[in-house]
Amino acid sequence: MKFNIDEVHAFNLIGLAVALGVGLLIGLERERRMNTDSQHITAGIRTFTLTALLGALSLSLGTSVLVMAGVFIALLAGFSYLRSDSSKPGLTTHVALMVTLLLGALAMRNEAVTASIGVIVAIILAARSRLHHFVKQVISEQEMHDAMLLAAAALVILPLTPDRAVDPYGVLNPRTLWTLTVLLMAINGLGYLALRLSGPRYGLSVAGFAGGFVSSTATIA
Repeated sequence: MKFNIDEVHAFNLIGLAVALGVGLLIGLERERRMNTDSQHITAGIRTFTLTALLGALSLSLGTSVLVMAGVFIALLAGFSYLRSDSSKPGLTTHVALMVTLLLGALAMRNEAVTASIGVIVAIILAARSRLHHFVKQVISEQEMHDAMLLAAAALVILPLTPDRAVDPYGVLNPRTLWTLTVLLMAINGLGYLALRLSGPRYGLSVAGFAGGFVSSTATIA
């Protein structure tokens, strides 16, 4: 049997290495969490690493193999969820397992994006306590409403806004105007956040600067 170096490059060893790294990173976080919350977490570093590699190898063998691997992992996760001894079994680890499988597959197509998403997933998992504390203890209901309004304006309305002039003179572009609106909302929000985090001494200065920037930007526009 002859060794063909071109076949090795075609297999994308870099993608396989990225899949391995992402699986190790997410699995490391779950393994550490398992030491303090073993009732809710049933998969550790080995399971997540193997799942990422399964995703990478499955995509290399074909899309249908990846689908079968996804069904297999989903069935295992569902069975583990039903067999959990906890009265309130969490879904985070099971969802993270599916995400890891997909990241392993994505690594064979786009290594940079996979690495970035893998780091973000690990950070989100590791920040569980801080995120829960922030949502329940720090942010108020009104602040949550305002944040959701900003998110809707930026992620839902803005992409749907027409990117062409709608007036006879070719001046008024709805996409440009709404982009400016979202920018002003974001600057106001950052000023308020600075006031919350830094207190009146420094926060008022930042909020005042943000307010002035908003006014000047609106005047120019």
